[in-house]
Amino acid sequence: MKRHDAPIAPSIVEQASEWLMLHWGGEMDSAQRQAFARWQTADPEHQRAWQRLQQLQQTLGAVPAESARAVLRDVPDAQRRSALKLLGLLLVAGGSGYLVQGSQPWRSAFAEQRTATGEIRHLTLSDGTRLDLNSNSAVDLRYSAQERRIRLISGEIQLSSGHDPSRPLIVETDAGDIQALGTRFTVRDVDNGTRVGLFEGALRISPRNARPVHLEAGNSLWFSARQVAANQALDLNASSWSQGRLIAERQPLGQFIAELSRYRPGVLRCDEEVAHLLLTGVFPLNDSDAILAALERSLPVRAQAVTRYWVTLKARV
Repeated sequence: MKRHDAPIAPSIVEQASEWLMLHWGGEMDSAQRQAFARWQTADPEHQRAWQRLQQLQQTLGAVPAESARAVLRDVPDAQRRSALKLLGLLLVAGGSGYLVQGSQPWRSAFAEQRTATGEIRHLTLSDGTRLDLNSNSAVDLRYSAQERRIRLISGEIQLSSGHDPSRPLIVETDAGDIQALGTRFTVRDVDNGTRVGLFEGALRISPRNARPVHLEAGNSLWFSARQVAANQALDLNASSWSQGRLIAERQPLGQFIAELSRYRPGVLRCDEEVAHLLLTGVFPLNDSDAILAALERSLPVRAQAVTRYWVTLKARV
């Protein structure tokens, strides 16, 4: 596949789509135009994404300016998500303009259960298993007479397994299978592999092209299709998102902002100058603007917003 036709990273898809929405709105001020110019020149992939969007203009047709302005004015998120989903699905397609049905964005968009950015969902399945979906996550459920299989397509889930000894509970990822042995655990699609954290019980982890391993309670590990990293002590706050909270205990601000960005539409960044600042606190995930305001009060930082969907934490001058 030629580079010009290759799929574009989902994070860049989202950024390019945000900029197009701003252009449609027709209300970009001088600072926003300068920020857009910097974004274009920051990475060749940014240019490629923007050029592909321009090529798609004729296919998309004219978008009513008032609709775009309404999205930017913060009307219900469903309108904005729908517009960005359409742009994203089109943009991740190759140069031929056809959507690749095997791609992750395609599978996520049509998954059986999925959440939007900032949304957390709690489900009780037919066997009594509790399934929590984190922000921007997608799964397919494949229950049969032989097994209970949950396919993690993207994002992160937490499971508290129901009792059904005749049918194993298996979480399937691109890296391999995770079989629950009466347990509570989290599974996250991250770093070209899968990270698993185990709170109770035991797990059997079977990478696609490596030997199976067992994980005991109180530990976590990362694995890919071909390798398994060493166990690490489990961060007991790793599942706080399922209660709608982020908990930081002397956590570097850069790491905290990277986590918070998962729950906020658009781009949220932290300057290296302040990324080392340590943060402790409990933060409700239902209002990321309030979290940013709290950070400004407790740390020597300020939230610089190009738009509501493009915010950078910088040192307070």
